Formats: sequence, structure tokens, C-alpha cells
Amino acid sequence: MVNSTIGKLIVIGGVALDMTSTISKSSKNLTSILHTSNPGHIKQTLGGVGRNVCEAAVRTGAPAFLVSAVGNDLAAQTVRQGLKAIGMSTQFIQCIPNHPTAVYNAIHSKSGELIAAVADMDIFDTVDPIMIDKIVHTEEPSLVCFDGNITAKTMSKITAKSVQLGIPVFFEPTSVPKSLKIFERDIITSGAIKFISPNQFELEAMSETARALLNNTISNHDNDTMTPKAPALVDRVLPYAIHLSHMIPNVITKLGEEGCLYVGRSTRTRQVHVQYFEPEKVDHIVNVTGAGDCFVGTLLANLRKHITIQPDNATLWKQIISRAQRAAILTLQSDLAVSPYINDKLLYSK
Repeated sequence: MVNSTIGKLIVIGGVALDMTSTISKSSKNLTSILHTSNPGHIKQTLGGVGRNVCEAAVRTGAPAFLVSAVGNDLAAQTVRQGLKAIGMSTQFIQCIPNHPTAVYNAIHSKSGELIAAVADMDIFDTVDPIMIDKIVHTEEPSLVCFDGNITAKTMSKITAKSVQLGIPVFFEPTSVPKSLKIFERDIITSGAIKFISPNQFELEAMSETARALLNNTISNHDNDTMTPKAPALVDRVLPYAIHLSHMIPNVITKLGEEGCLYVGRSTRTRQVHVQYFEPEKVDHIVNVTGAGDCFVGTLLANLRKHITIQPDNATLWKQIISRAQRAAILTLQSDLAVSPYINDKLLYSK
């Protein structure tokens, strides 16, 4: 059994080179920019859900390591150099020849709206699950997180090894289609996944899928401890979160500008505990990219220090989630996917 109070954090998921092309303000209209080259600005940054999560965890003060893959190309060199420059380890970044490094290429209008984008993420389908199994076995982290970019086969390997070693798993769904991978093979039924961080739409999709597996209906509130200030959206998603908690005991739903909802189910008594967290105030928003990932990264860094946290520990959950919300706000105010101002002051150590 792993010493869960001082171990490492392993994050398994996507790393990508993000390229954002913004059309110059001199362009007249959308029609005039099609089928030709346009003046503008191109910005390259590091991205990928797993990478963003891991960087936020590192900046929060956790000994976090990213497990991912790149190709043998110029983009891979940029990714590796960029990771080293911000103090992230490249020890577990696998090189897969003849496969391009993941790239997300977006074209924005002069006002910042997305016109079109291409996401080349096929490399993550080739990640070797045996390699990841060996890393988890050798490193024996206190907490493992994986995002939805990896294959269901790899997820199954991770959860099986985590059960064997007694390591809790955190799942970041990434998108609605990718969130449903955990219902393939024996991933969710293994019981390895103890924490999950969906948004509203991922939560609803996963709960409906879980309902089909459990052959029952979405019930009313098992236990209603909501505050009077909770918005209507919380009442809408709460039954879905309670239902999903039958399979994953800690459901942390990111509701964006509406805040955050925590639903925890005691594995011993099966009692449900609910907490709603109002959104933190934000003065201005520069970029929304990566805010949710930073919420998860700082949450992971804190969970690693309090891995035995119980659903009924409302005070500790408030401390942890409020810090994760602050990390998200710092990134909303940054033009990077992870704000450089995230630091270990967001680590709750009591």
C-alpha cells in the first residue's frame, strides 16, 4: 500500500502545441478572409489538458509528473523545451516516431471569436499502456489522474494497476464523447476512480450512461443540503451528480460562472453530502482557455495532501475547492493556458 500522504502525483494525458492565428483588424469581414492568406498574428503556446493540469499542480507545489507522448518532429522539440523552461519534468514523455506531435491550430477573428480549428490528437491513441503500467507500478504515486484523451484500453490498464496498488484515481473527462470512455471495458466498474471533474454537459451524459448500466432512473435528491443562494442550474444538475456518485464517490462539477458543485457519497454509509460553492469574483477575463484545467490541477495538488478526505468534511472541501477556483480565476486573467501566478500559496497544508 502506498503512503498516500507524501507520494507523487502522476498525470496521464494530452500535451500539445497550441497555435492561435488571429486575423488582423484591417480585414473587412469574414467572407473576405476565406480562400486566401491574411495578415495577422500567430501565437504558439503549450497546451493539452493533461499538460495544463500537471503544470497547475506543479505551480501549486505538488511533485507532479506528466505521462504523455510526442512525435519526432519540430513540434516535439518545442514542447520538450517549453516543459523544461517552466520546470516540468519530461522524464515520462514518450517519443513515438512516425506520428506527429499533437497540435491544436485555431483561427480567430479580430474580435477573438473562433472561426475554425483543426485538432490533430491521434498520437494519444498510440501511447503504450504497458509503459504507463510500469510507471505507475515503479513510482507508486499517492494519486493518479488521467484525462479523456487516452484510449479506453489504456484507462483500463491504469485502473487495474491502481486497484492493485491501492491508489485512488481522478478522471478529467475533457469532452462529452471522451467522457464516456470510462464506461467501456471494466474501467468504471473497477472502483478505481474516486474523483471526477465534469462540466454540466459531461455530467449529464455520464449520468445517463450510468443509469443505463445500473438499470434504474435518476432519482430525486438523496440528501438536500443546498444553500438558498444556489442558482437554478445547480438544481438541474444535482440529480445527475447524485446519480453518478453511485459509481464515483466524489463528483466535482465545474459550472463556470455559476460556481462549483460537490457531491460526495460515503463509501461506508452511502449517505450523500452536497456542497455548493459560489463563483469567485473576477474583474476581467483575458482568455478562458485552460481555466478548468487549472481548477483541476490545483485541486489535485491539494487532494494529494488530503487524500483520505471524507465527503462529510465540509470545511476541508471548502478550503480545497476555493483554492482551485482561485487558480482558475488567475488563468482567466492570463493569455496563457496556465497562469504563471499560480503558486504554492494555493496549497492548503493544515
